[in-house]
Amino acid sequence: MNLQDEGLSWIWVLSGALLYLLAMVWSLRTAPWHKVLDRESQHVFLGVTVVVFLLWNSGASIGSGLTFHLLMAALITLMFGAQFAMISISFALLGVTVLGNAGWLAYGLNAVLMGVIPILIVWWIAILSYRYLERNFFVFILLNGFLAAGVASIVTLGLSAGVMTWSGVQSIETLEQSFIPYIPLMAIPEGFTNAMLLLALVLMKPEWVSCFTDEQYLKGK
Repeated sequence: MNLQDEGLSWIWVLSGALLYLLAMVWSLRTAPWHKVLDRESQHVFLGVTVVVFLLWNSGASIGSGLTFHLLMAALITLMFGAQFAMISISFALLGVTVLGNAGWLAYGLNAVLMGVIPILIVWWIAILSYRYLERNFFVFILLNGFLAAGVASIVTLGLSAGVMTWSGVQSIETLEQSFIPYIPLMAIPEGFTNAMLLLALVLMKPEWVSCFTDEQYLKGK
């Protein structure tokens, strides 16, 4: 859901910008920069960022300025960690905004709704599963990839509906007819896409998934 500037009050614009700024300060200060010093890591990071940009830029419109697109928060978070995931979505959203498919004043709010919140949801689910569940390959894919992506999608779209209602961008009647009913349906393709791509990566390029190691999830299982 790419919000435009029209209808957003300054309280929403400033609140989104402040939350995004805080998230980026934390990301830039705590990111493990040593992990992206080699050329291969940089190419993978840029490649995934371009993929996210293309997905966010080609959402399905259902009229009245309402669009749906995959977030890919689970994949980029499990590949790079929360900090680099937030940096990645910042570049992707910048490209979407430059092309006019999202508002400049709504940049911070869009980044929070489509990036910061789903990334943190996926990150905390991954941390909790790592601490309290058996380190199992199928748990990693189904919980961290499929379920976390679906939950993040539902929360993100639900909050987006709330923001559009409370800010007056869309009426609740419009959202009830053409947006809210589709929210649960988006969780399935979101979870499936993230899980399938994550499965392909851990099988073929496990070194690209920073949260996964063969020693912990495969050997001896």
